[in-house]
Amino acid sequence: MGSASKDPAAAGPRPHGAAWRDLLQEVLELGPGGVAFRVRWELALRSGLVALTERRPAPLGLRPGDAAVLLERLPFAPAAAVRLAMADRLAAPARAELAARAVDATRGRIRCFGRWLGDYGDPIDWHLNPLDGRRWSREAHWTEVLADTGRVGDVKLTWEVGRFPQAFDLARAATLGAMAPAVAAAALSGQIEGFLRENPYGRGVHWASGQEIALRLVAWLFAVSALRGEPGMAEALPAVMGHLHEGAVHLERHLAYARKAAYNNHLVSEALGLALAGALLPAAPRAGRWRELGLGLLSEQAARQVYADGGYLMHSHVYHRAALQPYLLATALRRRAGEAVPEAWRSAMERSLAFLVAQQDPAGGRLPNFGSNDGALPLVLSSCDRSDFRPLLQALSLAARGERLYEPGPWDEEAAWLLGPAALAAPLRRPRRVSVSFALAGLHVLHGRADDTSTTFRCGTLRHRFAQIDMLHVDVRWRGEPVLVDGGTYLYNGPAEWHRHFTGGASHNTVTVDGRDQMVHHRRFKVLYLTRARLLRFEDAGAYALAEGEHDGFRRYPGGCVHRRAVLHAKDDLWVIVDRVAGAGRHAARLHWLAGPYAHHHDAGAGRLTLDTPAGAFAVTVLDGEGRPLAGDVVAGGEGPVRGWLSRSYAEKVPVPSLAVVQAGEAPLVFVTVLSAGAPRVSLERGRWRVEGGRSAAGFGIEDGRLVEIEAAAGADDAAARAGHRAGA
Repeated sequence: MGSASKDPAAAGPRPHGAAWRDLLQEVLELGPGGVAFRVRWELALRSGLVALTERRPAPLGLRPGDAAVLLERLPFAPAAAVRLAMADRLAAPARAELAARAVDATRGRIRCFGRWLGDYGDPIDWHLNPLDGRRWSREAHWTEVLADTGRVGDVKLTWEVGRFPQAFDLARAATLGAMAPAVAAAALSGQIEGFLRENPYGRGVHWASGQEIALRLVAWLFAVSALRGEPGMAEALPAVMGHLHEGAVHLERHLAYARKAAYNNHLVSEALGLALAGALLPAAPRAGRWRELGLGLLSEQAARQVYADGGYLMHSHVYHRAALQPYLLATALRRRAGEAVPEAWRSAMERSLAFLVAQQDPAGGRLPNFGSNDGALPLVLSSCDRSDFRPLLQALSLAARGERLYEPGPWDEEAAWLLGPAALAAPLRRPRRVSVSFALAGLHVLHGRADDTSTTFRCGTLRHRFAQIDMLHVDVRWRGEPVLVDGGTYLYNGPAEWHRHFTGGASHNTVTVDGRDQMVHHRRFKVLYLTRARLLRFEDAGAYALAEGEHDGFRRYPGGCVHRRAVLHAKDDLWVIVDRVAGAGRHAARLHWLAGPYAHHHDAGAGRLTLDTPAGAFAVTVLDGEGRPLAGDVVAGGEGPVRGWLSRSYAEKVPVPSLAVVQAGEAPLVFVTVLSAGAPRVSLERGRWRVEGGRSAAGFGIEDGRLVEIEAAAGADDAAARAGHRAGA
């Protein structure tokens, strides 16, 4: 076998001429049509042609009765009815927290990404980066303003206040008795007036994203609906209608970019914005066109963006939610008008529901931190934590199936606003949690006997370009504790080394070879050489569940290496994960495990990292193919190089233990990782492995990186389960 060595400090060398090959690969992946569009788009923007020729739309001539039409057609349930429905579902501490958030919002202190307070000043400085105090230009045209990213920092930190999450906090606080409605309305009215004054049409960062425009309009319309009748909102309503008109004009003018280059949740949000403008401003000259275009795009994208198995084309749970909430709001809009909901929408919501529920932690509502995660939550319609998907899933189930998933609770508020409180009387059907494979999405879920234990395995050919570099990554939740995790995103436009780290394979629970990655991180939002992978086996035999797969992301490099991984879960306290890197010649393979935020200690001699979790000790033990311990090293919160960080919320990170083990030698190279409740007991005799951990045990052989002749006992205190199950290759 190969020898263990230190973790490489940097990525492996790029081959001579790689830049030109990467450029050619980008052209090939874009295709002739994509290349032609990008060239035209970039020329129009960079030449200044758009800035030179774009004109502010003619003012919307409001007529008597137009405001009443808008108010009548708004897709949100009456605030009084929602207040009554939530009276027994929202606990006093949650009301107090909502009240505090609302008071902060009146002072320009905005809860950013659902987690931390950003102080934008009072009155709000709409061009401020709250983390570094730098400002974007107010005068620069939207086509030019983002060129200042290097000086100002991540634009999402400024877009956050322009998205108006505070509108939801203030309006909900007024609705639920946590703030006087007049105070909330006056504060919002003043902020809307200030925003429009400081962000004239086409100028500044808040016009640089069609999605941000659409979501800002949704937030304002929600506030108008919840606070109707308050003098402050009545005064702001004409300005809101004017911005809705200008926003729709802007969306239609530049929709081609979302259709051709950002055909994801951005396009869905922009389609929703057009549909809303068309429905709520029927007197606008292009209202009919906006409505037709928006609704048509929503139907088209429902089939395109949600795979047949319910996965999402952006390979991200958070962005999946960011696409589904617009569909829920569009559904509410159709129902409000007495119109049928297109089957394409309903089907996409139902497919998504099954996919997301299968991966959910039933206790806290979380999903694995899968894919890019900027905390996106277009509609902040509950007091649940942003990582809790129950508000979305309850609303999806009611919209698509007419059934509830959960008992009454704070997660009901989103459905109450969008579908009406009467929907909450629907029958209850609790989800049945079983192991399930989502082949198109490339995610495979191994469930334990207990609902609080599960494994998610990433294995499937990428079909769309935007993804993290994470093939064969594994997430493990044990007794409700996220013991092995995806590191998240942190920042998109911060220092490049941080973005590369969180995107790259070296931060995920997978293997890299010779310091190289499965794909090339070509630009901030672009990866090349999309990984091809195949699932070799998936089964749940009762006492154990098993998934095996491989990918060819390293095959284009010298040696033509292929990474194969087998994941065995002997329910519920034991996992065995076998990694095999096959190819020609000598290689250095690096296996990485990122743990949750727990106290820990590392026994290098035993090859073991032990996590001290509230549920007990959990051990990660790494051996070679002969059963010998591999020491590796553990880093938490490293900055040179970046390593050992977890980001569950945007612009926020915490140090967590990162275990890396490297083997160098002739291929094939084999790692055997044992995950267990407490220290495992491992023996190997004549090719037969026997592993015990906690109340679980397994026996097996390994052939070419796959598990054969599996025998497992689940729950030593369960006589029926101890009979064991056997399976061949």
